[in-house]
Amino acid sequence: MSTIDAGEPSPELADIEPQMKRLDLFRRAHGLVSDLTWAEGFGVYDVLQVARFLEEKEEN
Repeated sequence: MSTIDAGEPSPELADIEPQMKRLDLFRRAHGLVSDLTWAEGFGVYDVLQVARFLEEKEEN
């Protein structure tokens, strides 16, 4: 059986990593917002506000 040497990430992967972290942030925000009960539903603005809140919490 052969093993895979993960080593250092490629330059292409290093460029994508910040985008992947941001995508994960938006997924978490959408999950939180969609789990709440909204009288009139929720929109993109609501998800963005939660994402901003989560981002600020991560920075502190």
